Amino acid sequence: MKTFQPDGTLTLESASRQLATLPSLGQGEQLNVDLSQITAADSSAVALLLHWMRTAQKQGAELQFSGVPEGLAGLIRLYEVDALLPLSKQI
Repeated sequence: MKTFQPDGTLTLESASRQLATLPSLGQGEQLNVDLSQITAADSSAVALLLHWMRTAQKQGAELQFSGVPEGLAGLIRLYEVDALLPLSKQI
Protein backbone atom coordinates (compact mmCIF):
# COMPACT_ATOMS: atom_id res chain seq x y z
CA MET A 1 0.00 0.00 0.00
CA LYS A 2 1.34 3.41 -0.99
CA THR A 3 1.17 6.39 1.35
CA PHE A 4 0.39 9.99 0.43
CA GLN A 5 1.00 12.60 3.13
CA PRO A 6 -0.29 16.10 2.45
CA ASP A 7 0.92 18.75 4.85
CA GLY A 8 0.14 22.28 5.89
CA THR A 9 -3.43 23.51 5.71
CA LEU A 10 -6.59 22.17 4.13
CA THR A 11 -8.70 25.31 4.15
CA LEU A 12 -10.73 27.32 1.66
CA GLU A 13 -7.55 29.18 0.67
CA SER A 14 -5.52 26.01 -0.02
CA ALA A 15 -8.11 23.39 -1.03
CA SER A 16 -8.18 24.30 -4.72
CA ARG A 17 -4.39 23.84 -4.92
CA GLN A 18 -4.72 20.45 -3.22
CA LEU A 19 -7.36 19.08 -5.62
CA ALA A 20 -4.85 17.63 -8.05
CA THR A 21 -2.21 16.52 -5.54
CA LEU A 22 -3.60 13.02 -5.10
CA PRO A 23 -1.24 10.62 -6.92
CA SER A 24 -2.54 8.73 -9.94
CA LEU A 25 -3.65 5.26 -9.01
CA GLY A 26 -4.13 2.12 -11.02
CA GLN A 27 -6.97 -0.36 -10.94
CA GLY A 28 -6.96 -2.22 -7.62
CA GLU A 29 -4.29 -0.06 -5.99
CA GLN A 30 -4.65 1.02 -2.38
CA LEU A 31 -3.47 4.34 -1.01
CA ASN A 32 -3.19 5.44 2.60
CA VAL A 33 -3.73 9.20 2.91
CA ASP A 34 -1.90 10.15 6.11
CA LEU A 35 -3.35 13.43 7.38
CA SER A 36 -1.16 13.67 10.49
CA GLN A 37 0.81 16.65 9.10
CA ILE A 38 -2.25 18.83 8.48
CA THR A 39 -1.96 21.91 10.69
CA ALA A 40 -5.36 23.52 10.02
CA ALA A 41 -8.57 22.40 8.36
CA ASP A 42 -12.03 23.80 7.73
CA SER A 43 -15.12 22.48 5.97
CA SER A 44 -13.25 22.66 2.65
CA ALA A 45 -11.07 19.81 3.90
CA VAL A 46 -14.09 17.54 4.24
CA ALA A 47 -15.11 18.32 0.65
CA LEU A 48 -11.54 17.68 -0.50
CA LEU A 49 -11.41 14.26 1.19
CA LEU A 50 -14.69 13.32 -0.50
CA HIS A 51 -13.30 14.53 -3.84
CA TRP A 52 -10.13 12.47 -3.41
CA MET A 53 -12.21 9.42 -2.53
CA ARG A 54 -14.40 9.83 -5.64
CA THR A 55 -11.30 10.34 -7.81
CA ALA A 56 -9.74 7.13 -6.50
CA GLN A 57 -12.98 5.22 -7.06
CA LYS A 58 -13.12 6.43 -10.68
CA GLN A 59 -9.59 5.06 -11.12
CA GLY A 60 -10.67 1.72 -9.63
CA ALA A 61 -8.51 2.27 -6.56
CA GLU A 62 -9.17 2.44 -2.83
CA LEU A 63 -8.25 5.10 -0.30
CA GLN A 64 -7.86 4.91 3.43
CA PHE A 65 -7.49 8.02 5.57
CA SER A 66 -5.28 7.86 8.65
CA GLY A 67 -3.81 10.31 11.14
CA VAL A 68 -6.91 12.50 11.02
CA PRO A 69 -6.32 15.56 13.26
CA GLU A 70 -8.94 16.06 15.99
CA GLY A 71 -10.27 19.30 14.49
CA LEU A 72 -10.86 17.64 11.12
CA ALA A 73 -12.33 14.57 12.81
CA GLY A 74 -14.81 16.86 14.54
CA LEU A 75 -15.87 18.36 11.21
CA ILE A 76 -16.26 14.90 9.68
CA ARG A 77 -18.56 13.93 12.55
CA LEU A 78 -20.41 17.26 12.43
CA TYR A 79 -21.23 16.82 8.73
CA GLU A 80 -22.03 13.14 9.34
CA VAL A 81 -19.78 11.85 6.57
CA ASP A 82 -17.71 9.53 8.76
CA ALA A 83 -19.64 6.58 7.32
CA LEU A 84 -18.74 7.71 3.77
CA LEU A 85 -15.02 8.19 4.31
CA PRO A 86 -12.76 5.15 4.63
CA LEU A 87 -11.05 6.00 7.91
CA SER A 88 -8.34 3.75 9.37
CA LYS A 89 -10.12 3.83 12.72
CA GLN A 90 -13.37 5.27 14.01
CA ILE A 91 -13.11 8.91 14.92
